[in-house]
Amino acid sequence: MTLIELEKSKSILLNKVNPLIALKKKLYSNMDIASPMSAEEKALNNEISNIFSEIDKIIRQKRAMKSSSLIN
Repeated sequence: MTLIELEKSKSILLNKVNPLIALKKKLYSNMDIASPMSAEEKALNNEISNIFSEIDKIIRQKRAMKSSSLIN
């Protein structure tokens, strides 16, 4: 992948995660803090976590590509 393709992938993932975070905030605002996490909230947490993991991988790839181009 090129740096441009990685940046596009990162943007797509960020656009995907923003509505999920908004939904999580909405769910959280309607819940009693002492209540256990619902299945829906757990699923959202997992999905958000997975997206951020993908974004982290992209960032590491971009850094490696930039470092490699500086060395060469």
